[in-house]
Amino acid sequence: MSEKKSLELRVSVDVGYWRHSVAIGLSSGEVLEEFEIEHRPEGFKDFFTRIEKHRKTTNSAVAVAMEGYNGHARPLDSLVRARGYRLYNLNNLKFARFKEIFPGSAKSDRIDAHKGLELFQLSDHLPLAKEVLQEVSGTPHENEVLKRLTRRRRRLVNERVRVVNNLQADLQAVCPGLLEITSEAGSQWAYGFLNLASIRLNDLSCDSDSRFVS
Repeated sequence: MSEKKSLELRVSVDVGYWRHSVAIGLSSGEVLEEFEIEHRPEGFKDFFTRIEKHRKTTNSAVAVAMEGYNGHARPLDSLVRARGYRLYNLNNLKFARFKEIFPGSAKSDRIDAHKGLELFQLSDHLPLAKEVLQEVSGTPHENEVLKRLTRRRRRLVNERVRVVNNLQADLQAVCPGLLEITSEAGSQWAYGFLNLASIRLNDLSCDSDSRFVS
């Protein structure tokens, strides 16, 4: 006799901006619970409390599927992985195609969450459903840190470009001759010159105020 396959607790999350719809079921096909949580610490706590209650009752491993991995799902997706649950990303385009082939009721967050449970069931037998569910493999902590630093650097570069563009426009309006000397308002020479000019103007202003008071 073949060994009986152990039950898996499956959780489908339809990710929203402020609230998420959740459906919890078993790999046997039984739907255990459907509810909503807010995208805030209290909502996340309720999410894991409910999952753990069913996990202990069924003594099963947990798999979570959600749309928007590394998008609106943050930080819930990271918290799921920190718990040791298997995490799956619902590929948006393939999920939409799946719903066209297997239509259901009118679109709603709750229905989409329930549809995720159907995907789990069909992925055991149907290649199309399996393609929609993409397991998120673990990455080293160093990779996550590097990713955050890279994003931070990109934001700083974009901010510098914005500041330099504004500065160039202001200089063109009040001191166009300066831009004829240097074509780059964000150069080190231009910053140094503007800094010295600012100090000199401040000194002249102080001298003028002193003479007025005296």
